[in-house]
Parts: sequence; structure tokens; C-alpha cells
Amino acid sequence: MSPSSPRGVIACGDEQSAAAGAEALSAGGNAVDAVVAAAFAAFVVELPLCGPLGGAVATVWAPGEAPYCMDAFARAPGLDSVTPTEIDFSDVEVDFGATTQVFHIGRGAVAVPLALRGLLELHRRHGRLSLSDVVAPATALATRGYRLSPGIAFANALLEPIFANTAECHALISRDGHLAKAGERLDNPELGETLRLLAREPKAADSLYDALAREFGADRGGRIAPVDVQRAALLLQPPLRVQLGAHELITPPAPSMGGVLVALGACLLDESEPRPAAMRAEDVQRLARVQHLLLTQRSSDFDLKIRDPEFVRELLDPARVRSLRAAAVAEPFTDGHLGSTTHLSAADRDGLLVSLTLTNGEGCGCVLSGTGIIANNLLGEEDIHPRGFHHDPPGSALSTMMAPTLVRSGDRAWVLGSGGSNRLRNAILQVVHLTLGQQLPAHEAVVAPRLHVDRHPDGGARIAYERSGLQAEAEAALLGAFPKDPVVFESPNMYFGGVHVAWVDGQSLGGAGDPRRGGCVRVV
Repeated sequence: MSPSSPRGVIACGDEQSAAAGAEALSAGGNAVDAVVAAAFAAFVVELPLCGPLGGAVATVWAPGEAPYCMDAFARAPGLDSVTPTEIDFSDVEVDFGATTQVFHIGRGAVAVPLALRGLLELHRRHGRLSLSDVVAPATALATRGYRLSPGIAFANALLEPIFANTAECHALISRDGHLAKAGERLDNPELGETLRLLAREPKAADSLYDALAREFGADRGGRIAPVDVQRAALLLQPPLRVQLGAHELITPPAPSMGGVLVALGACLLDESEPRPAAMRAEDVQRLARVQHLLLTQRSSDFDLKIRDPEFVRELLDPARVRSLRAAAVAEPFTDGHLGSTTHLSAADRDGLLVSLTLTNGEGCGCVLSGTGIIANNLLGEEDIHPRGFHHDPPGSALSTMMAPTLVRSGDRAWVLGSGGSNRLRNAILQVVHLTLGQQLPAHEAVVAPRLHVDRHPDGGARIAYERSGLQAEAEAALLGAFPKDPVVFESPNMYFGGVHVAWVDGQSLGGAGDPRRGGCVRVV
């Protein structure tokens, strides 16, 4: 490449996170430096969506190496076999306007988190810049202040009943005693000092985890013991790899339910053949049908079955895929509403591809003392505990829907993923379908009207979709297939997740940020 060729691209959910990633690229860093810098910045500016004491899943492909997936999500506590006399685990109802949803918070909702360890390991394995340089933008944002974006202000308002669980937690989203509004500036000096210490001495993360065990142990109503944080380890795995004509899709295996479902959905869509016109009646019917088929696979023990490689091989077997296309529709699970996750995609001119999804659940409503960090509530997420809360074997890897994904063909590649709880698998799948099967540019695929099939509360299935930009005959086709109480959004909505894409095409680099979740792209 010539000296004027782009160094790299970062796509993520806030312009301040993107600026942190771009700063790393400008300083000579690679795609991992950019993603790690943007992720630490997101811990500051996307507070309700992610945090160091939350979970992460990454898919990485470095030049000359095999791709791999990193499960840095969360582990079930309880290895010490000590049960709290009285668990701090309570319900909070959040009002979404048209409906309400109950979330579970408190110290007993905190799983053993691995996001921080995951980011430090990604930087250790691949980073070019010093960790201090990579974390510096996040430290500055926390210390000097950041601008509250409209999307994060909206999420803060929705989740205020959870933040209000403790005064320390609520103070992180408040200004002069009131809930901060979009455009106002907030800071988090304790988090700034925590990040500064970690950047100077990464082993300080061990002290952070020790403090978590002290404050969220059985004597405080939690379930985390020192042995839990000591034994919690990152899981590095070969990805699921699915051939789609000339393209290869690379996505996480179990414990990612999302990765398995994205792989299966891509096989069901079969992008190797010509398709009807994008987002016209026949096309949206096909997308909706595949989404519905994916839901039929999610039995109450699906998260356990996918941990058996033989089950996954059989699930993705071409003969099995053909039979699924003709399968009868079964009863799917209900999907959640908000989905407190965020996604980052990066690529550089050397061919390093990084896809990273982060979550904090909705947060447990408690801050780890003196750190400015809200702990996760991943033990209180109904979707990842289908057999009930606090039944996961101690030390086991919790299941997740997060599915950071890569698609590659020759010198072309797409790095993508999404925040958005259960919607993220369908959001990723739709963008893959539109870029590969329909050959739309990435930005058109991202902003196209989104649709999502889930279960009607009274039984059967229903469609949720965005009307803006959807042709009348396509809307009629969706309503004909799913007539029962459709959920219609007149314009793009954060409900459908946020797919952020970085792409490489020969010597060109670019990206697409999803406006549903503050998407921003920076090419350096």
C-alpha cells in the first residue's frame, strides 16, 4: 500500500469511543489497539451497556494465523459451596412505554466477569502500542468529562430504576442531583483513576477481582468467592466456519448461542444462490421464515446441547439444513426488550480483523467501592438461565447470545456484530444476507428496515419491524405471514440492536455504524 493508504477503520456505538480507537490507529496502532482503546472508552461513555466487570466475546483473525474466538463472557460462581444466608437478589420493573419488563439486580445477580481480563489478553497477544497509550483516551474521558449521547441518555432513563438501587450507582448518571440529559457532560474520576492504574500495571486487575470477591461474597448477599475469581479463565476456541459460496462466515461456537444460530441462519439463507430483490416481499418473507426457524431450535436445553460439538455438526449438516427448511413451526421463546450490549468492529491495512461485543447486562445497581465500576447482573438475565436462576454449575461458562462475526472472501472481508440482546442474532444475519446475498453496500445493509420474529405472549409468533423504508407489498407480506398483534416501529429503533461494520476490499477500508445505537465510523 502507498503511504497515503488508510491505516485502519473502527466502527462502534459512540463517536467518543470511535475517536479513542482512531487515536490508537493514528499513533501507529493496529486493529486490536483500536478496539481495546474504543472498548475502554465505551466503559466510560456507554455506561449502561458495558463495563470492566461485565462480559465480552471476541472473534479475531490475524494475518498468517488461524482465526480464533475468545469467550470472556462470565462464569457461574459458587466454587466454595458457601450459600448466602440471605441473597441480595431483587426484581426491578422497567417501563418501556408500551410494555414493562422485570430485571433482576443486587449483589446476588453478579456473575464472575471476564471482560477486563479479555481486553488485557487481546492487547498482550496483538497490541503494538503500550497499554498506557491505548487506555489514555478513556482515562481522559472519565477524568475530564464526556458528552452524554442521545442513545445512552435514553438507556439511562429507561434503566434509572436499576441505577437508583444505590446512591453511588445513581450518581454516575446524574448531574447536579438530576438525571443527566443528552448533551450534558458527565465524569467518573474514580473510574479514571482505576483505568490509569490498570494501564500502568495490568496485574492490578487481580486486586480488582479480589475486591469484587470481598464485596460481592456470601456475607454481603452475593455468591462470588475468592476461588471463583482465581479460577475464572478465558476460553480460546476455534470458531464455527461456514462456507457460503465464495465467502466464509466465522462466528463463535458454544457457549455462544448467538454464534451457533447465526451460522445456522446463514446456512438456511444459502447466500450462494441468486436472491429476489432486496427487502421486497419475497425477500422479507424469506428472512422472517428463517428467523422463525431459528427460534424453533431454542429448546430449554439448547444452551447445553450446543456444547456438544457433534450436536453442532449435525445441526449444520447440509441434509439437516434442508430438512429444517421444510420443518413445521414450533413454539419459540419470548425475547427481551432493551439488550444492554454494545459492539465494536475494526480492521487494519495489514489484514488484522477484530470483532468484539461487550455487555454488563443491565448492571446490578451496585458499584465496586472506589472504582467507579458498576458490576454486572448476568446471573439475573432470564434469557441465559432458561432452567431458573442460580442453577448453573459453579465455574461453568454462562451462555450468551453475543456473536461477533467475520466474513471473508479473498482480499475482501467484513467485520460485524451487534448489541441488542436476542435481536442481535437476527440483526447480524440480516446484514450478512443483504451484503452477501443482495450485494448491497455495508451502509445500505445496516440502515435497511429491520425485522424480528419472536413469540407472542399469548402463544404463536408475531413480527416486529420498522416501517420506514419498507415497501408496501413487503409490509403486506409480513403481516400476511404474522398477522397476530404485529409490533410496528415507524422509524429505526434501538430495539433492533446496532450492527457496526468494518470492511476491507483490497486496499480500501471503510465501515458502517448503525444509527439505531449511535453508530460511528472512523477511518484513519
